[in-house]
Amino acid sequence: MTTPFVSIKTITYNHEKFIAQCIEGIMMQKTNFPFEYIIGEDCSTDGTMKIVQEYADKYPDVIRIITDEKNVGAAANDHRTDLACKGKYVAFCEGDDFWTDPYKLQKQVDFLEANPDYGMVHTNFSCVKDGKIIKSLRGEEMLPTGDVLDDVLKGNHIATATVCMKNDLLQKINIGKKIVDEKWKMGDYPLWIETAAATKVHYMKDDTITYRIHDDSVTHKLDWNGDYRFFKDRYLIKKYYIGKFNREHLLPYILNIYHRELLKYAIFLKKEDLREECSTYFKEKAKGNEYLYRILSRYKMFDSIFCFLYTSRKKLKIIA
Repeated sequence: MTTPFVSIKTITYNHEKFIAQCIEGIMMQKTNFPFEYIIGEDCSTDGTMKIVQEYADKYPDVIRIITDEKNVGAAANDHRTDLACKGKYVAFCEGDDFWTDPYKLQKQVDFLEANPDYGMVHTNFSCVKDGKIIKSLRGEEMLPTGDVLDDVLKGNHIATATVCMKNDLLQKINIGKKIVDEKWKMGDYPLWIETAAATKVHYMKDDTITYRIHDDSVTHKLDWNGDYRFFKDRYLIKKYYIGKFNREHLLPYILNIYHRELLKYAIFLKKEDLREECSTYFKEKAKGNEYLYRILSRYKMFDSIFCFLYTSRKKLKIIA
């Protein structure tokens, strides 16, 4: 196998319906450099491994399968594929997403090679749910570029399958160990924060991938309780990194957004302790349009109206 200039990594588990399209999107890339494709297959119980092996047999000089005799879980699977990457750069694509631009990798590597002060680049993307596609979800909006730590701490605007970054940075951050130690339920968001703290990050308007929303995905098959746990995890991650990187000036913004979201869970989950926490916060901090949240947190009589409006809005959106 030729020494790869770029490593592409996919972690997959029970993606039988999607993995072939994912692999095809990688293998159609047109580049002037060699790349390797590492697939972390975590002992799927469907036909995913069979499909992955067929492609590995077809492209033995490109595809390497990383697996084990037993399922190790998403965090460990992600970590072992990180360690297996040999290229100068690493690009990502989870097994249920797929690349659509055959020049995605070339464009990103060209940028990183020409701008050594940047360590990561990500792009615009489309998404698909139930056969309905929203193209170029970010539109013509230019997302923050350069020193973006504060922006990423405010909220994750980076789609994993669009990312290409320096491998030495990925290995130095070693996010897999941190995920396990902190028991965080997500690994990409902490990685983007650590990366933004270490280097400049660039955004390209090019629509290069399609993000798939389906009932079997980890974050989209959750009930309200499961979704609440992910919500709390995101908040804990933000608080941790605000402290680590001395970004305390962001706390008022983070707390405001947190309590707005928390009120949603208080209402849907009928959690009085969460409602009381929101009521106390908005009583002290409410100003401008936040008075609406203060009223909602205090009076249950508006719960049914809130639930109806929220559910109606969500049905009109592909990403909530």
